[in-house]
Amino acid sequence: MARKLTQEERNILLDNPELVMFNPYSALRTHGFSLGKALVLPIVTGVLFILWGILCPEWVSTHPHLFAGIGVAGLIIASGAVPILYMISDDRTFKKADSEHYAKQLRLLLPEDLECRIAHIQWVIAEKAEGSWIMDGKEEMFGFASYVNHFAIEPDTDLAIVTDGKKFWAFVKRDPKTECLYH
Repeated sequence: MARKLTQEERNILLDNPELVMFNPYSALRTHGFSLGKALVLPIVTGVLFILWGILCPEWVSTHPHLFAGIGVAGLIIASGAVPILYMISDDRTFKKADSEHYAKQLRLLLPEDLECRIAHIQWVIAEKAEGSWIMDGKEEMFGFASYVNHFAIEPDTDLAIVTDGKKFWAFVKRDPKTECLYH
C-alpha cells in the first residue's frame, strides 16, 4: 500500500543520503570541458612554438628539421593529453560524488511529490543486482545494477521504496533515522 511522503521524511532522506540506494547518473555532470577548453593546451603549445621561432631565429635557421620535429611532437603530445585530462576530470567528479554519498545528485533528483511503499523481499542475487519482492500483493522482479550507496538487501525482510511512480525509484535502508518510513 502506497502512502505520501511528508516533507519531514523527505528531509530525512536528503540529510542521510548514505541510507538511500538510487540511480544518480542522470544528474551527474561529466565531460565538463568544452571544445574551447580542450583546445587551450594545443593552442598554448603552438604559441610557445611560434615564440621560440621568433626569439631564436638563428637556431631555427641552423636546425630547421629539428625545430619542425620538436614543434610537431609538441603539438601531438599536447593534443594527446586532452583525452587524459577529460578522464582525470570525470574520475574526480565520480570520486567526489561517491565520497559525498551522491548527496548533490539526490537533492537534484528527489521529486517533491513522493510516495513510500513497503515491499517484502522474496529473494535477492546480489552478484546480479536483482531479486523479487511482493508489493501490493503481487510478486514482481526488481533490479538495482546502476544504483549507488549499496546496502545488503536480505530475503524475508521488508524494504521501503520511495518513488514518484515515473522516473525516480530509491530503496531506503532500515535504520533508526529512517524507521518512520517503515511504519
